[in-house]
Amino acid sequence: MYETRITIFIDILGFRNIIKQTESNQTLQQKIFEVLNSMTTENLQNEMFAELNLKGDGDEERKKLKESQASFSKTLLSKSSIITTHFSDSIVLSINLEIDMYAMSLFEYIGRLIYRLWKDFHILIRGGVAVEGLIHENNGVLFGPAMVKAYDIETNLANFPRIIFDDLSHNIVKNSPFYPAMKHLFKDFSGSNKIEIKKGLEINLATVFSHLLNSHFSFHPLKKQEILETIENSKIQLAKLIEENTANERVRSKYQYLKDELENVKYPTY
Repeated sequence: MYETRITIFIDILGFRNIIKQTESNQTLQQKIFEVLNSMTTENLQNEMFAELNLKGDGDEERKKLKESQASFSKTLLSKSSIITTHFSDSIVLSINLEIDMYAMSLFEYIGRLIYRLWKDFHILIRGGVAVEGLIHENNGVLFGPAMVKAYDIETNLANFPRIIFDDLSHNIVKNSPFYPAMKHLFKDFSGSNKIEIKKGLEINLATVFSHLLNSHFSFHPLKKQEILETIENSKIQLAKLIEENTANERVRSKYQYLKDELENVKYPTY
């Protein structure tokens, strides 16, 4: 029987080229493995609710902090039914609709994933979010209308490195009591004739920067400085990539989109 679930389909852009690089770079191979492994169902539960400062004094203290983070997240997520599936360059995450906080925490995790992949590897992702029927089992079956729609949104509508939300997921976000604290993570998406979305949302690298700067992540001076430096480095890197891909309009337009979006980053006023 189908269960109505929030379903996120993610495509890692340029994954074939990344794999080619890992053939001769074991360090990159290990780092990519760590990123993808962090998105298994169990590890995602460990990371989803909290990003603690793990710079304790010594390995033992850092280990204890990490164990505390995992315990905290698992306690909160014990009934959330989050499930992930990896295949090739694609990742599918789904979660039930029982508790609004779980869904919003998952969306924030996706934002942190976008930030981490770009900051550490200059890897971009694209995706679609849909709320419909789905059968999704750990290490098992995955199918249903939600999967089809999320895939169609990613393939036919996202176009640029961004995550597009359908109408129902838009309503879940906008009606959440957590939305005011997370509003900078999202921007309105006006819809398209390709797929029926009257009121959608979008997450991209610029909205992620805005969220990080206007949330608890920036309360720590070192973290805030890291975010600000990443924004400036991103502008330089994107300009370089645009110049390198002048002859390839399809690729160039993706980088140009993000470069333009960075002009809309919301800096805190305090």
